[in-house]
Amino acid sequence: RLKEELPARGFQLMTPPESRAPMVACAYEGARAKLDQRLNEAKVKITVSENRFRVSTSVFNDMNDIDRLLEAMGTA
Repeated sequence: RLKEELPARGFQLMTPPESRAPMVACAYEGARAKLDQRLNEAKVKITVSENRFRVSTSVFNDMNDIDRLLEAMGTA
């Protein structure tokens, strides 16, 4: 779902769409400055660097977590 939703929201997908790995990475200029506050307020923990971010889902995450992440991300 992330590989479909994030590009639809304007984020540049770096992870190949056919990848079955649980990590999804996107390039996003100014990612840290634009996302840190929103993610912290939503209590969402992902890896965010200056110009990209990475989501690492696991067996402990469910679709509610994905929905919360997408809501916090908004659009690029």
